[in-house]
Amino acid sequence: MNITDISHLRLNIDIDLEKLKSEMGILNESYKFEDYHSVFFGAKRKYKKSWSGIALYGTDGELYNDFYEGLHNNDKPILPTELESKLPYMYEVIDKVFGDSPKSIVRLMRIAPNSSLLWHSHVQEHKQNPNQLIIQIPIDMPDGFKYCVVDKDEFKWWKRFHKPNWFKSLSEFEMEEGNAYYFNSYHYHNVYNPSKEYRTALMFYVNYEHSDIQSLLNSSFSVK
Repeated sequence: MNITDISHLRLNIDIDLEKLKSEMGILNESYKFEDYHSVFFGAKRKYKKSWSGIALYGTDGELYNDFYEGLHNNDKPILPTELESKLPYMYEVIDKVFGDSPKSIVRLMRIAPNSSLLWHSHVQEHKQNPNQLIIQIPIDMPDGFKYCVVDKDEFKWWKRFHKPNWFKSLSEFEMEEGNAYYFNSYHYHNVYNPSKEYRTALMFYVNYEHSDIQSLLNSSFSVK
């Protein structure tokens, strides 16, 4: 099966949710989440209001550099941030996910209450390599939060603000706290938070060309 043909996949990784939540408490006491600053006119206002985060692995080891699009960080190394000494279990989970594959950007990302993003594709629009995959581990998942994916062939630019049920190819699903998931960024996707609480998740970029990442996903097709 081609990994881009499925909307999501629960991964075969053991994770201690209570430890993740405990470290989130430590983080929230001393650090802030930075609003996401998009360079795209139609997304600037919405993303700044809806999306925020902090880096565990970031460009030059900085906490917030990767939340400002257009800074031309491509020639700079991806390094662990100062949070490595504060959140040891999260970094243990990061090591589990990557195995021996090279580390890439890892961020804690929040979706604000009563908000969504815009329909977008990392590959079709933002030139992401199709072998670069997204993995998410929800830590705080409010009731009613939905992930949505629609086929790239059904999407048109003028459908950017369409409601999910307007798409015939819609795949709509939930993710459970404390589980790791592959999330399709090849096709067009969006998330919706109708609750009064933040959704917070660890978000990874991994390279599917590496054998450890392939093994992780291949072993996960049997997970129930």
